[in-house]
Amino acid sequence: MVINNEAGMDLEAVKILEKLYNTVLGESSELNLSGFKGIKIIFDSSLPPISDGRLEDKILLLPRNKIQRYLHLGNYDIIKSTIHHELCHVDLANKLPFLHELLNDYMKEENYIKGFTIMIYIEYVVHLKSKKFETFENKIVFFESVNNKKWNFNNDVDKVMFIKVSPYILGRDTDSNYLKSVINIELKNRLLEIKKEFEKLPTIALIDNYRLLEGLERLVSEYVSND
Repeated sequence: MVINNEAGMDLEAVKILEKLYNTVLGESSELNLSGFKGIKIIFDSSLPPISDGRLEDKILLLPRNKIQRYLHLGNYDIIKSTIHHELCHVDLANKLPFLHELLNDYMKEENYIKGFTIMIYIEYVVHLKSKKFETFENKIVFFESVNNKKWNFNNDVDKVMFIKVSPYILGRDTDSNYLKSVINIELKNRLLEIKKEFEKLPTIALIDNYRLLEGLERLVSEYVSND
């Protein structure tokens, strides 16, 4: 695969990145990657600081400096995990085209309740499917960042952030070890409430129908407003 080195990443780094991509691809034969357009290296400023990569129009966007730093430090697992996660997004977009179209429509219409409902369901399923390359150490770093945050559920910003990160937490927490260690009791109880709703939804035999998400929508409406 040819990598679009738009931001001018070091060529040796590009070669290593291509090998890592081929490794992930070789172990992802179960994924439907129809329409995937490859990798583009972009400037870090084009993505949020916390992002290691993002899928747009079935193109995997990777931040140049951050990826080069991971490669220099030998943190190959982070890169492989990022690539595999985004390939799982491609797979899910091919399996749930109607929900993905609805997501785009709802966000354009500023119907954030329905948009976030679809978004967190998609992220939850993708995290369940993309654990193959994620190391225990990487999970711990993420869990600690969530656990160390001072959550204020009277604050609209924190409420929206909670909804956004809930599938990242619960999709990783398949053995419930993290939830057992959550210190903030209110955070734990709210996560457990969403977990119960997630567990009612199909994650293997996927169904491309928004009506299945109506229970989840009721929960999302407690945190997200269309105003």
